[in-house]
Amino acid sequence: MTIPSGMSAQVMVGSEVTHGTAVTPNRGYEFRSESLKLEVGRIESGGIRPGVRVQRSSRWRSGRRAVAGDVTMELMTAGWGLWWKNALGGVVTSQPDEPNAPTVFLHTFTPGTLPPGLTIQVGRPDKGATVRPFTYIGCMLRQWSLSAAVNELVTFTASVIGRDATTATALASFVDAADGDPVPFTEGTLTVGGSALAVRSFSMQGVNTLADDRYFLGSPLRAKPEEAGLREITGNLEPEFDDLTAYQRFVDGDEAELVLLFQSGIIEDALRFETRITANVRFDDGTPNVDGPTMLQNPLPYKVIDDGTLSIEVEYQTTDETP
Repeated sequence: MTIPSGMSAQVMVGSEVTHGTAVTPNRGYEFRSESLKLEVGRIESGGIRPGVRVQRSSRWRSGRRAVAGDVTMELMTAGWGLWWKNALGGVVTSQPDEPNAPTVFLHTFTPGTLPPGLTIQVGRPDKGATVRPFTYIGCMLRQWSLSAAVNELVTFTASVIGRDATTATALASFVDAADGDPVPFTEGTLTVGGSALAVRSFSMQGVNTLADDRYFLGSPLRAKPEEAGLREITGNLEPEFDDLTAYQRFVDGDEAELVLLFQSGIIEDALRFETRITANVRFDDGTPNVDGPTMLQNPLPYKVIDDGTLSIEVEYQTTDETP
């Protein structure tokens, strides 16, 4: 029985072959919240007419259309390759030990050409217990973020822009993207420059600089947003003030390798579900200020920098044959 509240909501996703051409969503994701919506511009006349004090019904038209919003989810041990692929673009799939662990697949994601887009359908229950489908077409990740903190699950937020929306598409039956589990903070470790670093929290945000102004005469719909600038990946670490190592690295402008690893249960032959992020980073602050009598914190904001060998790499080890 459908519950007439957000408890019966669902998110389904499908990978488009051609940008803006809808596909049937076939992968369901558990989610915490969403803010996807269709934006429709209004074009109003500025003409002056004797005796008219309020805009007339015949003097405005609907204008350009666009989709924007976020979907916040919990990182899962399986089914997440789709999001990393749409966040970064490049992917290579391998099997670490095919003879002994044929069900284990390693997907390695790096900055590359972004996929054509996604069809995202949100099922929103009304008070009469009918789940109303809102289908968003031509969705691309303009931004993404990953965050982890003490006593929390790791979360991932996809910030999308899209081409159009419809409520005419039938509600897709919810099917889990994969049989995965959420990832808690207790399964994470972090190193900087090869040394372990104990942190209270970690965050990383990526921005894909997409040309979102590609509107042309004759259509209210935006052409595919192509990349139009460098990608920017930034974040923050929150360790305690241990010594001067982090501060000196900031002052000297020394780049370092950052490795964030989340290891979950064993899949097969001692190979585990893993999400490993390796990045070459520059730290843009490292000052441990005093804020009362408590232990000093040493916030470390960072930016991913391409040193010619490495910028960022996400290795996702799971049971999915394809991302």
